[in-house]
Amino acid sequence: MKNLTKIFLFIIWLNQLFGVFGILMIDFDLFLSLSPISLIFTFLIVVYLNIEVSYKSFATIIFIFFLSIISEIIGVNYGLLFGSYYYGENLGYSIYGVPLVIGLNWVVLTVSCGNIASYFIEKNKYLAIFFGSLLMLILDVIMEQVSGNIDFWYFNDENLIFNYITWFILGACNQYFYQSLNYRKNLVISVNVYLSFIVFFLILFTYLIFLI
Repeated sequence: MKNLTKIFLFIIWLNQLFGVFGILMIDFDLFLSLSPISLIFTFLIVVYLNIEVSYKSFATIIFIFFLSIISEIIGVNYGLLFGSYYYGENLGYSIYGVPLVIGLNWVVLTVSCGNIASYFIEKNKYLAIFFGSLLMLILDVIMEQVSGNIDFWYFNDENLIFNYITWFILGACNQYFYQSLNYRKNLVISVNVYLSFIVFFLILFTYLIFLI
């Protein structure tokens, strides 16, 4: 298992770093359009190394996926959640205006942040849920800085406080269900997935600052 983890760690970082290199140095539009493939790879790795083969585990992940997708559909089409926003083309196939990989992304973030939180706060489930949701929110704040520049999603609102509040609440709901799965999970993969996302978006953010 240790060797397998090392292989997947290599794939995770290669995926992110080669992606950002391709975006900045080879073809900005082409490599950004490949983002759904990158997210699918990350999703498969995270699920494979963290989810037990059981009805409860799979049902929980499927529930988190559909809860997130339905929430996003309501948000995009009615503006009742997350404020007024819409998705661009670079996240691939959409249903009712929401790319399907967004649901996978919610699962990846829920699992990764949940594992980190439950490792450091293992004796208090609700505090771990709060911390896991906070980690998800921090990453969302970072992603929001470049989302429109890379044709991921756009906000019509200038004030994103409502978005952050509802994002945290949905993250907490997902954390509640995920952290009910009480078995040993892969912390190393979770930390590296989380950090690789931060590195990816911070590099893009830095590049765009100098470009603008």
